[in-house]
Amino acid sequence: MQSLKLKNKEFYLKLFSLALPITIQNLISSSLGVVDSVMVGSLGNQSLAAVGVANQYGLIVFLLYNAIHSGCGIYVAQFWGKNDHDNIGRVVNLDIAIAASVSLILSAIGILLPEQIISVFNTDPVVISQGADFLRILSMSFVFASISFGFSVALRSIGKSTMPMIISASALALNTILNYILIYGRFGMPQMGVRGSATSTLIARIVEMILFLIAVSKYFPLLKIRVSELMKVTKDLLGRVTKTMIPVILNEMCWGLGTVVYSIAYGRISTEAFDAVQITNNVVNLFTVAAFGMASAAAVMTGHVIGAGEEKKGRQYAWGFVRLCIIGGFILGGLLYLFSPSIVSLFKVSSDVLETSIILLAINAIILPIRFTNIVAIVGVLRGGGDASFAFIAEGMTMWLIGVPLSFIGAFVLRLDVQWVVLMVMAEEIVKMICGVARLRSNKWIKNVVREI
Repeated sequence: MQSLKLKNKEFYLKLFSLALPITIQNLISSSLGVVDSVMVGSLGNQSLAAVGVANQYGLIVFLLYNAIHSGCGIYVAQFWGKNDHDNIGRVVNLDIAIAASVSLILSAIGILLPEQIISVFNTDPVVISQGADFLRILSMSFVFASISFGFSVALRSIGKSTMPMIISASALALNTILNYILIYGRFGMPQMGVRGSATSTLIARIVEMILFLIAVSKYFPLLKIRVSELMKVTKDLLGRVTKTMIPVILNEMCWGLGTVVYSIAYGRISTEAFDAVQITNNVVNLFTVAAFGMASAAAVMTGHVIGAGEEKKGRQYAWGFVRLCIIGGFILGGLLYLFSPSIVSLFKVSSDVLETSIILLAINAIILPIRFTNIVAIVGVLRGGGDASFAFIAEGMTMWLIGVPLSFIGAFVLRLDVQWVVLMVMAEEIVKMICGVARLRSNKWIKNVVREI
């Protein structure tokens, strides 16, 4: 840490030049998620639950293609540090081809079997009907979103995070405007309700992908989609990327499926409990965008220095990130605790849902410094350092051996109110932090995955 202090300016300039645009992009995305929930919530508790349940499937799809992009992003960042531009183009093309293919399959499932998917989470006939209408349309957007996010991760991995922020912010703003028009039937358009929300997302995702294709072609031809680059991917490179990608995919899917299982537990407590959790998640997302922004910056910066062979600097960076995320977690946790009643009052739902949401936000505020540490250490530093396998073990084991069993014990065996179940689940975050910090101290997380390529 003393060595890091001598070069504070270099460290913080790199960090904030990367993290700030990503944080702003995530903040806009989360803010518009809250706005969407407020708009849909005005249609009633059942409409809010329908969209929330359908988005659980969307979350699984996002986590899968995000994992593919993140696994490839490790190589892009380290190749950039190594100054190997030829292999960057090959990895990016391989990344987008795999992610788009997987998203296409999951889109077809969502279009053909929406009722079956929704009924896993909720037994209310109205929720199933509205959720299926929403999911059919939403599923059409998955392929476009996966391609856009692939470009976004690739640009971040080479240190260019401003352009993804501008493009995604523009698409998200369009999404919100279209939500207002199509959900409520403004400016002569039909009132489409939840189907209007899904249609807005589809249109915004198509526009976003087009903007990325134009921008990358003009300003970053290194990352252009080229069949010729895909054909240059060697068997060795494919094997190495796949070996790193698989633990990231397993990590994200374990986390995503665990989140889905949590939703099943909360949804079976009551529709009101599920709505309170959905509101809480949307609000907490606003307060964790800084952590995810720092995690993305940590992965890129760590990947660059390790790819360049500067392992000592990588260790210094790691502890600098941890120190900052703990401080930020305490500050934002305090703000979340203070302002949660005012934020929750924006949602037009029943008084029971509002009261429960305030309690859940208080629980999340207390645990926020620990969650920040986990996000930055595991999603950022360990992955950027090439240690994707341990990141998978830390997240998967704690969620499925601690969080998931406790959620079902609380909801189905003890039949507790949702706030007590959420509190029990938080034990997962504490154990995860202990595992992550111990791994950082061991220095075993530093793995130069591009040295021999």
